[in-house]
Amino acid sequence: MLLLLVFALSPGLFAQESGDESASMSKGQAALYQLGFDIPRGSLAAPPFSLTTLDGETASLSAAKGKLLLLNLWATWCPPCRQEMPSMQKIYERFAGKNFEMYAVAAPTPPRETLELITAHVADNGFTFPVPIDNEYQVNSIYGTGSIPTTWIIDEKGNIIARLVGATDWSSPEIIGALEMLIP
Repeated sequence: MLLLLVFALSPGLFAQESGDESASMSKGQAALYQLGFDIPRGSLAAPPFSLTTLDGETASLSAAKGKLLLLNLWATWCPPCRQEMPSMQKIYERFAGKNFEMYAVAAPTPPRETLELITAHVADNGFTFPVPIDNEYQVNSIYGTGSIPTTWIIDEKGNIIARLVGATDWSSPEIIGALEMLIP
């Protein structure tokens, strides 16, 4: 857990623009790097977690094994989070039936963020991707960067392969192409 915290806070653990790091990146990682994603220097195992979704299902690292996992941290009060969520729905639908999973993790922090607000936002927008609820701040304390949205991309073996701090258009052709290269 400490290693991930160091990873989250230390830019020295990410590939920088010195040129030689790209040799160790996969093509999909290199494509994400060109789009502004942070890529870890070497292999970094994702810490395990287990949460319950709004639908009562289990969302865990082990449940996503064998799939590319997009782990997004967001809140209803965050305008950039709300802005990127429709594009997240598009890629969730696009990659349905493939070795791809997405968890949009929300953490109730009353009064600003409540389970009722989260549930209403998801329902009102017709989002169908899993929304795990982080009541104990388990995932946010491990994977949080102090800024949302933050998205971690974890490979089928459970290794962190990319991170993006900030919102993006997940349905852009460039991101779709990069993700297609990474889906096993």
